[in-house]
Amino acid sequence: MEPNSAAPAIRLSASASEAARLVGGALEGDADLPLTGLAGLAEAGPQDLSFLGNMKYLDAAAQTRAGCVFLPEAARAAACPAPARIYVADPQYAMAQVLAWMESQIPKPPPVLDAKAQIHYQARLGPGVAVGPFAVIERGATVGEGSVVGAQCYIGENARIGRGSILYPNVTVRENCVVGERCVLHPGAVIGADGFGFSTDRKTGRQRKIPQLGNVVLQDDVEVGANTTIDRGTIGSTVIGAGTKIDNLVQIGHNCRVGRDCLIVSQVGLAGSTTVGDRVILGGQVGIAGHLHIADDVHIGAQSGVMADAPKGQVLFGTPARPHREAFKLQALYGRLPQMHAALKEIRRKFGIAAQPEPEA
Repeated sequence: MEPNSAAPAIRLSASASEAARLVGGALEGDADLPLTGLAGLAEAGPQDLSFLGNMKYLDAAAQTRAGCVFLPEAARAAACPAPARIYVADPQYAMAQVLAWMESQIPKPPPVLDAKAQIHYQARLGPGVAVGPFAVIERGATVGEGSVVGAQCYIGENARIGRGSILYPNVTVRENCVVGERCVLHPGAVIGADGFGFSTDRKTGRQRKIPQLGNVVLQDDVEVGANTTIDRGTIGSTVIGAGTKIDNLVQIGHNCRVGRDCLIVSQVGLAGSTTVGDRVILGGQVGIAGHLHIADDVHIGAQSGVMADAPKGQVLFGTPARPHREAFKLQALYGRLPQMHAALKEIRRKFGIAAQPEPEA
């Protein structure tokens, strides 16, 4: 083993035929091939399971040393030297099914209420709840059956955590906030910090804090990444819809409402009172101004700045965000500006037109 390498927590132990049955795929080749690991097409060895997630990597599939590969139906005629090949509708999802099965094989320790945790006598914990050391659960808080509260988590007064949710260490769920069932909150996530609400005194210019008396509601099956912050409403709730997945380092402002099954990638910022529809995808570092409406099925490319409402199904890119085809045309023109500027100067020189002053650097 290389000095800097680490053994996986659990290894695959299955035959190619067992992998095919697990994912409901059609197997061709060596059904008895033993599989002991998972790897990418380029790194895989003779006993590894791999997958072709995108047809543009057909060359990698043709050169792989993997013992078994999940392939899409469209790749049946493609070259792949793997001794076992499993054809499925979605190879990436098939690999996720295998990973989920492997995770299910990891022994789970029995739930424990650590003696170093501070649990208020008026808090209510369901059956099978685990609470780690130095966690704090305040008065009136409820934690549903089978949930896990990691070390040094804080659950405020009257907060509610649904069944089967996982709060990794150092998560904060402030007072009156609601976390649904089967939610996952990664380390450092803060649910229910004060919204950024201030008014300016016109006479003195000083900033006066506006009390933030609302809460945050995470519906079922929401995942929140590490060090992501979701602010409580000024009045009413900030709401994250069921099934939405939020990456690390995301900021969601007060009174935002995010729909179901959205994907919000790292470093996105939503200003207050923004509404986002269902199945919206926001690429990394997207910024959305306040009080806007992003309709269902909108996709917004990385680093875009959104300053106007987005109609249903649009694909946007750029700052200010525009329909992606228009934005790409503009990007191509930006690259030609030096030549266009030089050509304009030459035309001015030929026709004796006075040059405009150069902009300051």
